[in-house]
Amino acid sequence: MAVFPNTRHKVHEAAHFLTLMRLAELPIDGRVPRELAGPRAFKFAFSAFLSAARAVPYSLQEEGASLPGFTRWYVAAREQLLRDDTLTFFGSRSTYRLVFPDEIVDLPVPPTRLTNHQVQPPEAAEGGPTIATTPARGSVTFAARPGMAAADLCTRYLEQLARVTDLACQQLAAAATPS
Repeated sequence: MAVFPNTRHKVHEAAHFLTLMRLAELPIDGRVPRELAGPRAFKFAFSAFLSAARAVPYSLQEEGASLPGFTRWYVAAREQLLRDDTLTFFGSRSTYRLVFPDEIVDLPVPPTRLTNHQVQPPEAAEGGPTIATTPARGSVTFAARPGMAAADLCTRYLEQLARVTDLACQQLAAAATPS
């Protein structure tokens, strides 16, 4: 049994949708199925990415709530996270203005709500997903962040969430291991 299995699942899920965002920006030339390419596919993948990524901190809190030392650790970690520009950009925004080569789209994204999960005691941590960090060179940007491809900014966001999840797993698994 892994540490924070639901949280890790959400990180992997967000990584999957980030891959679909990158795929959606490839040219529609017959190599990529039409339903997976173009602005419509990008918007769907981004919305799903954001839902999964926003669920990570909530899931982490739910799964860690009954673990000794988690609340103290999470409060300190949260203070650091709130200082990160990328995390605050994605954290509570309800509408994103996506700039495509031929159009600008306002994409509303509803907040994520999770059901309660059963908490398991921590065990050895397993690795997180491999997140493609090669710049996307995509043509879609956020109006509020025009200097970077939207997929690249989403990559930064996911890397931060994965880092926090890994830190929680390492810290709390070590605290739960008898000396």
